[in-house]
Amino acid sequence: MFRIYFHILITLLLLVLPFQNAFSQQKITVALGNTMPPWVMVEDNSGIIPDLLRATLGAHGYQIQFVYVPYARRITLYNENLVDVVYDINEKVIETHRMSGYFSDIAYSYENFAFSLTKQNLQLNSIGQLKHFSVLSWQGAKELLSPEYQVMARENPQYAETYDQLAQVQLLYRKRYEVIQMDGKIFDYYRALINIKGEIDVSEPVQRFALFGKNSNGFLFRDEALRDLFNESLRKLKSTEEYIRIINRYTSKSH
Repeated sequence: MFRIYFHILITLLLLVLPFQNAFSQQKITVALGNTMPPWVMVEDNSGIIPDLLRATLGAHGYQIQFVYVPYARRITLYNENLVDVVYDINEKVIETHRMSGYFSDIAYSYENFAFSLTKQNLQLNSIGQLKHFSVLSWQGAKELLSPEYQVMARENPQYAETYDQLAQVQLLYRKRYEVIQMDGKIFDYYRALINIKGEIDVSEPVQRFALFGKNSNGFLFRDEALRDLFNESLRKLKSTEEYIRIINRYTSKSH
């Protein structure tokens, strides 16, 4: 009798183990931009976006492989079926690039601000007012932001863009530009980094003008079941304090 039970137990283990191994070894590839701290930080596979994915899909046993590419190329990788998931997606991006797949719930939001040194005492109530000041923005802003922003950039001879967002913060504090335009968390991250390095005095307070609204994004999945699992996990995560900790993990409060 013992031998019969033993054989039954072994048979059950042989049936279960392959499923356990398959589950633990599931791997998904995610296309991310390669220069966007604190949202994405290539050096140690960290950042807000990777942490969100680990806290949702990683918690279900998925091995997540991040594929870092120049920001615009993330779309190409997805459309060419080279990755399973792509980040920074919204309905406009899907329509513009004719993407197919399964769009997730909103996972996070960027919020761009116009930053100026407080002592300048600027009063900015609209995007159009920026045309009267020297403005340094991130590369591609005038193509991606609102028509009002595009008009401002076209009419402003002192408007410029750069791919180097660290330089944006440095040039504001060096008083090379009166205004910089960037995401609030990216500004906070780079200001803290500059402060640690001691290159520039960044203790001077800044004004941040919320002229642009929030830009909410999610992920596009090739697999519907995986998208559904992510959405369920994300809803649970958002109901906890861990979600807020992830969003704020890499930045400190603004001065």
